[in-house]
Amino acid sequence: MPDAKQPPRVRLHVVLGAAVLGTLAAGCGTSAADGHKHATGSPTSPSRPPAVTPVTEAQAEAIFANYQKVNNQANARVSDALLRSNETGPMLEVDLAGNKRIRAKQEKKIPAFFYRDAQFFIPHTTGPAWFAVTAKSTDGGETEMLVFLDTGGGSYKATAGPWLAKGQKFPAIARNADGSATAVTTGAALGVGTKISDYLSAAALGKRPAPGFAPGPLTSQLGKSWAKSVNRTNGGNRWSGGTSWKARPQPVYALKTADGGALVVSVSIQSETYTAIRPDVWFRPDQVFFGLGPKRYYTRFSGDRLWEFATHVPPTGPAAVLASATHSISATGS
Repeated sequence: MPDAKQPPRVRLHVVLGAAVLGTLAAGCGTSAADGHKHATGSPTSPSRPPAVTPVTEAQAEAIFANYQKVNNQANARVSDALLRSNETGPMLEVDLAGNKRIRAKQEKKIPAFFYRDAQFFIPHTTGPAWFAVTAKSTDGGETEMLVFLDTGGGSYKATAGPWLAKGQKFPAIARNADGSATAVTTGAALGVGTKISDYLSAAALGKRPAPGFAPGPLTSQLGKSWAKSVNRTNGGNRWSGGTSWKARPQPVYALKTADGGALVVSVSIQSETYTAIRPDVWFRPDQVFFGLGPKRYYTRFSGDRLWEFATHVPPTGPAAVLASATHSISATGS
């Protein structure tokens, strides 16, 4: 199966190269720098609720420092409880699966590590509150973009963390007069996750993807690699199946960029499904699924990988996938 370098975070998150996507206009539903006035509507408008008070940068720094502390404790103890106290959403789903693989001795424990050169981007939102951090791992120097979400009562947990591809850099994030960032809440940019998923699904089927998407390691190259993998598995008339991606219908986190576009963090699920054609065969999936289910399947196999993408969508012109992460999360069959 297609593979790539694995940087050190809570679990194995694969860094892949940059990709250029088709033209997407970046629509920006924004709030003003003071957190009370809005681009449209008023604080009392029933269609536009008041902005949520964001954390200060000092508070965000403290949240990030505590995240690193608890993260290392969770890694050392392989503790699901500590993960749940520190993470939520896609990141928690991925790392619970990682713990399962570690306990099955299919994945190694993660040694302690920290981040440096952190930059904080704290938008005014209408809720729930969230903020983003870009920082470099002290072990290897790779850059991750982490998103922290207020899960209630000011309790912030990490929910996503794609890694910047080699040779790429994140675009400048727009800053308001008070230093805050601006959340993008409307516009075509928020649908970029579906665009990526549709493109990869078509490419993996060996079909010509929708026009407007330039080639790149996360589009045509990755899709072609999976098409080859599917063809190998289906060759010999022993197994039949394939793979596809689908965007998760969950919150998409987007920040307005200095060029008037958006930097969007989205999540997709890649599903692999195969069924035996002959009764005398068995199927061995990629080893990243070991520990989540059996190593061998005789009738059918279904496995899911969770993908996180960070995509820069400028006001005009092509969008670029700058960062990504992936991990297996389930394996079933018989």
